[in-house]
Amino acid sequence: MKLSMLKLLTILALLSNLSLFAAAEKKESSDQKVLAFLEQAVSNNENYTLEKATIVKKEPLKEIAGWTAYFVRLDLKLKDGSKTVSLSDVVFSDGVLFSKDFTALGSKRSIKSRFSLDMDAKAYDKEHLLVGNFDAPHKLVIFSDPLCPFCMDFVPEVIEDVQKNPETFALFYYHFPLSIHPASPTLVKAILLAEEKGDKAITQKVYKAYLDIQEKDEQKILDIFNKTFDKRFTLQEINQASILKRLNDDLAFAQTMMVNATPTIYIDGKKDDTKKVYKTFMKESK
Repeated sequence: MKLSMLKLLTILALLSNLSLFAAAEKKESSDQKVLAFLEQAVSNNENYTLEKATIVKKEPLKEIAGWTAYFVRLDLKLKDGSKTVSLSDVVFSDGVLFSKDFTALGSKRSIKSRFSLDMDAKAYDKEHLLVGNFDAPHKLVIFSDPLCPFCMDFVPEVIEDVQKNPETFALFYYHFPLSIHPASPTLVKAILLAEEKGDKAITQKVYKAYLDIQEKDEQKILDIFNKTFDKRFTLQEINQASILKRLNDDLAFAQTMMVNATPTIYIDGKKDDTKKVYKTFMKESK
């Protein structure tokens, strides 16, 4: 059984009616109340049990006095004992009320995307170094989907900038295929296999090719990849354990960081929604 953020929201909906809970009297926001509410929300689920609920980080809301954004992680275990999974999300509380999100009336957009965790240094590993100097002073981390149109425009530009400034930047790349692009997981697995076989530039090649794959059949998707990049990969090869582990590890890390869109970029540990901050450091290598 595959769990997702949608599942988490469904769990919360069982007790919160997708929005709020009220305490008997108003008090300051309480970590214990938030954790107790989350624990109660999953207690009646027939498929899994809660191992642990953790507040990873909390941050006061500037827009609403007394309210706090909680970065929470739920460690869940399937009741058949087959699997343990972790779900992460941002929720909000003032100690009396609980909300899964707020909408800004001006922009009519969720405020949840404004909150992010800082990037852990463990993200800077050589396996994920795409281009640049590993020991460069500025670290870029990108979560991307090679079939995302925004990624296809943005990622090649970042790669080019880093290649021109290798002593300034190290660019680390994580695969985050989106469900709205059904061909992406197969394409990513083929990319990972190509890398494993020694084609270290395959990610750059894929973005330069600007692929538009609408197929859902995995063999047809792989055929397009093989023809485009002169490979002879088989379905068995791209679905071997080592490839699936690398893909799942990237997805798990994205979930831990609460990444929910592509491209998502971090510069020196901080999420950059403008996607332009790194350019301010480019002059350092001139």
